Amino acid sequence: MSEDRGPEGVAELLRAALTAHDTARLATLLDPGVRWGGEEDTDSTCHSRDDVLRWYAGLHAAGVRTRVDEVVVHGQVVILGTTIDWPHCDDPDEERPDRLFHVFRIRGGLVYDIRGCPDLQQALADADTVIP
Repeated sequence: MSEDRGPEGVAELLRAALTAHDTARLATLLDPGVRWGGEEDTDSTCHSRDDVLRWYAGLHAAGVRTRVDEVVVHGQVVILGTTIDWPHCDDPDEERPDRLFHVFRIRGGLVYDIRGCPDLQQALADADTVIP
């Protein structure tokens, strides 16, 4: 494979896949057992590549659009800062952040863990947390 699958290469491939809303390209970057969610399991925690792709495709189908505005490579971690455009929502109590940072942990050229953070400072702190 000619692509650089180090963190810098994965960062550019993630940016390209998310910018193009290309789930097929995104799939090539995810470990089959990738986990997406916080420390605690919830109903929305993803536990596989298929879960992540289904979740992402569902958000896109619902009209959610993201733009990657910032890329930080921190060791074996890629942090993407994104601006999110949500579709119109009639529920004023539903919080929908317009800015999120996603922490992608890389092993063997694939993303094995994804976490969302509200700001870059927390994303950098999360990036320093060891996840088995």
